[in-house]
Formats: sequence, structure tokens, C-alpha cells
Amino acid sequence: MAKKATLNLTFTRMKFDEVLEKLGPKDRLNAERHLAACDSRHADLWKRVVSDLMSLAGHAAKLNGQQSAQFYVADGKYRMQVFALEDKRDGKITIYSANVLDEAEKAGIFSGKREEGDNVMLKIAGTQEELEIEELDGRTNNPAPFYKDMLGWNRKAIRIMLPTGATDKQVGAVEDLCAISAKRWLAAAQAGAAK
Repeated sequence: MAKKATLNLTFTRMKFDEVLEKLGPKDRLNAERHLAACDSRHADLWKRVVSDLMSLAGHAAKLNGQQSAQFYVADGKYRMQVFALEDKRDGKITIYSANVLDEAEKAGIFSGKREEGDNVMLKIAGTQEELEIEELDGRTNNPAPFYKDMLGWNRKAIRIMLPTGATDKQVGAVEDLCAISAKRWLAAAQAGAAK
């Protein structure tokens, strides 16, 4: 297992085989079929992102056919969705996470931004590389079912478009954003448990 230290949050990245073991038979089949349809670089990136999200969320994952996945943490006797992923095999993998852009800016992950319509292009610190990100909230029109539970009730999310040919710096920035998101809800869960 590879360890990833990010902004005072260390997590152990599951191996993809461990992720598959945690999935039900139908979800496992969907994952295997999705990977069979991807070229090797795309498949490796998808496995890495899924492993990261499952390692951070840890409770459960649900694959909706071959194109999207939802990731949950335990929330008392319920579960709360914290990440989503969509891969239409169109040249990008889209990751949904809590909106932690302010925390990421303070942490120095990004060094600048420019706007392109509704989306923001964030420049990764120390590089010339960018990530395309869109901010989402309860006013987002027609959110897809696989991420709509991440919005509303004062919850805000971001949609991160990661090219399938992403560099290590781009993938690392996505991992940092997701780790900051995990740090936020872990702190909230610990505060709730202390009451």
C-alpha cells in the first residue's frame, strides 16, 4: 500500500484489488467491464482515483453502471455521500468533492486562476499546469443523481475535470483537494463524537 501525506492528513491508499473486495458482485462487475473498455493509461488513472476516493471515504462505494460511482462515509446509522466520480470515456475523469477551494488556496496548492465561463482554471503551484474546476451548490440546475446528494442543505461541491492524460502534478492536486475535503468531514465527525 502506498502512503500519501497531504496537508497533515496521511492516508493509506488501498490497492485496487482491496477496493474490488469491498464492492458487491454487481459493482465489481461494473468496475471490471469499465476497465476492459479503457486503454491502459486511462485504466491506471481510473484505478488510482477510485482507490484514493475509497481510501479516504472508506465506508462504502456504489457503481452506477459503468460510468459513475458514489463514495460514502458512515454518518451515525446512516451514510453520507462525500465523493462522486464520472467517466464517460470521453478524455476526462470527473471527480466531485466538497468545495474546499478556499482551504486549497490557503494551503498553497494553487498559485492563480482564470475564468472560462462557469468554470475556473486553477494553476497548480510551481508548475504551468492547470485544473478545470466548476463550483456547484443547491442552485445548480438538474444535478445528476450520482452527485445531487452532495448539494443542498448548505453543502457545496466542486466538479474537477481531470484529463485521462493527466500529469502526476495534476493528479496530486486532485488528491490534495480530496484529502482536504476528507480532513474537513473527519474533523466535523470528531467534533460531533466529542459532544
